[in-house]
Amino acid sequence: VISEATFSVAVFAILVNATVIPLLVRFLYDPVSRKYAGYKRRNLMHLKPDAELRVLACIHWPENVSAMIDLLDLTCPMKESPNVIYALHLIELMARDSPVFIAHHKHETNTNVGGSFEDILAFYQYEQNNWGLVTVNAFTAISPPKLMHEDICTMALDKQTSFIILPFHRKWSVNGSVEAENNVVRNVNCSVLDRSPCSVGILIDRGGRRKPMKSSSYSVGILFLGGKDDREALTLAKRMARDPRVKLTVIRLIAYQDRRDVLDWDTIMDIEILKDVKQNNGVLGNDCDIMYVEQVSDSGSQTTKIIRSVADYYDLIIVGRRYGVESIQSMGLSEWSEFPELGIVGDLFASTDLDSRVSVLVVQQQHYIAESRH
Repeated sequence: VISEATFSVAVFAILVNATVIPLLVRFLYDPVSRKYAGYKRRNLMHLKPDAELRVLACIHWPENVSAMIDLLDLTCPMKESPNVIYALHLIELMARDSPVFIAHHKHETNTNVGGSFEDILAFYQYEQNNWGLVTVNAFTAISPPKLMHEDICTMALDKQTSFIILPFHRKWSVNGSVEAENNVVRNVNCSVLDRSPCSVGILIDRGGRRKPMKSSSYSVGILFLGGKDDREALTLAKRMARDPRVKLTVIRLIAYQDRRDVLDWDTIMDIEILKDVKQNNGVLGNDCDIMYVEQVSDSGSQTTKIIRSVADYYDLIIVGRRYGVESIQSMGLSEWSEFPELGIVGDLFASTDLDSRVSVLVVQQQHYIAESRH
């Protein structure tokens, strides 16, 4: 009926439709990413002083629970700005045909998801210990690994959270050695960092000795190099400093060239957010115990030495992710980075070469997209 030339053209057209066009559509149009795109500022920096802090705390293993609650306890909930915690237990789908999502209730006594309910009870106990200041809503999501980030981002979007806390994929044993790594958790973390509708923090728990939740003192350090992620991290550290138990040390790494009078917009914002920290004039509260330190670093090797020297002085260290941001202080370190999702500084703290038990929180500010007005 048709010639060989016509048949060849028809087959070629079918191949183009089946291969090239779907690839072009996927490249030019990504509805999944835009679904979670941040058109409104949902981060810590733009949170009003009297607004409640909404946090989505994710756990995979029972070992994540105590470290997560310790971190939440440091966020200093107050009557003027209480905490609303959404605890999400993520379980890999096995021996089931479809994903399952369970909303827990405070007074339930049994569950169909095995030991996950015991992990949830710890969050309810945290709520009782801070009665009137903390509200906990607990959920369990059983889903395939490739869809876990969808559960996290969807909940963060629906609940209008300002911060997501994810556990690091590497587990340390009691003696400080690496016990296990889970690539599924790592892939979930990377996907959430790419698509999250709010700010994200990855908590690295190196298995150090924990202080009681009502300990008399807790030492927090923040390594500040500059940029939006570091400003977000400093905002969280300032909130922690309102707690009389917390002793905050802000370590600003500056290069010798930074002492010149060359200012850009990022530098101006860094100076502004550090102003009250430097002055410590009661703007953050009369009971705040804050120390500001500047250290000069003109190379990646000097930054590494500073990190090694300060790691053991704190119970928690907060850093910004600063992914893809090049600076004099981190020059040459990106080539040796093992976990890009932590950024250069966070990767140094997570390295097995660092002999320290300090917990580390790596913060990434929400990716904000200006909504079109046309």
